[in-house]
Amino acid sequence: MNKEIGQNQFTGSETLDETKDSELTQQFPVTRFSNGTFSNRLITLARETPYTLFVNDDEILSISTLPTNLEDLFIGFLVSEGVLTDPSEILMTRVDRSSRIVSIEVDLPEDRLERIKKKGMLTSGCAGGVVFSVETALQPKRDTRHRPTFSADLILKRMKELDTFKGVYDLTRGTHAAAVASVARTIIILEDIGRHNAIDKIIGYCFLRGIDPSDKILLTTGRITSEATSKASRFRFPIIVSRSSASSTAVNIARKVGLDVVTYARAGRFNFFGHGAINIFPELDQEQNSLD
Repeated sequence: MNKEIGQNQFTGSETLDETKDSELTQQFPVTRFSNGTFSNRLITLARETPYTLFVNDDEILSISTLPTNLEDLFIGFLVSEGVLTDPSEILMTRVDRSSRIVSIEVDLPEDRLERIKKKGMLTSGCAGGVVFSVETALQPKRDTRHRPTFSADLILKRMKELDTFKGVYDLTRGTHAAAVASVARTIIILEDIGRHNAIDKIIGYCFLRGIDPSDKILLTTGRITSEATSKASRFRFPIIVSRSSASSTAVNIARKVGLDVVTYARAGRFNFFGHGAINIFPELDQEQNSLD
């Protein structure tokens, strides 16, 4: 499931691809122990489905995923790995749900294609990228002459919108979500079993729709890892925000590339690791908050 947010309010849920609800969850009988007694009940779990990526007819890898926004996921993965840099490089994308294959044809220099010609399996858990994600993040530090401005209250508001998202997590308590937000609104929230997959879906969504990340906020429900900062930096987000913690490696990478990091954004407070990417104030005038 995913949600596109209206200009002025947090709207109802809508599914933007053709995924059926039965593909996303499954019910199981379980014996629950509570208050000293056992009882039988049904619980709903999120489905974890492997899809295999082919690029120019070469099998690249399989990713276990919540099967929504699959084009966004695999395109986002290629962008995160520094393989795709412009949507015009994509010649064709095909998602075959019956065979669980995603085929992408691209027109790219061979040196970029070589980055992903390692077959493997990327689980939905906390593993890092298959190729060189952290390495590709160590690019020249961003230009900080034109920094976007955000208020602390706005960051907390956008994080609350992500935290209160009514998606598959609401049914299963078994997914992560990520979002891209502007000053004016939360643009989209996408879910996956793995937090890195959810970030890739956001990156792919923005890449395919021409959404400029340079003045946007990337938010995640998961811990900020070196992989997460790598993905955010590669796509040129200025800031990544989480309700959870960050690793020391993630903050060190963020410092080197000029990515600002916010952790534990909840209950009216957060930790801000500032590296010069944004201007931040406790509050902003409403006129300053009018841009999309």
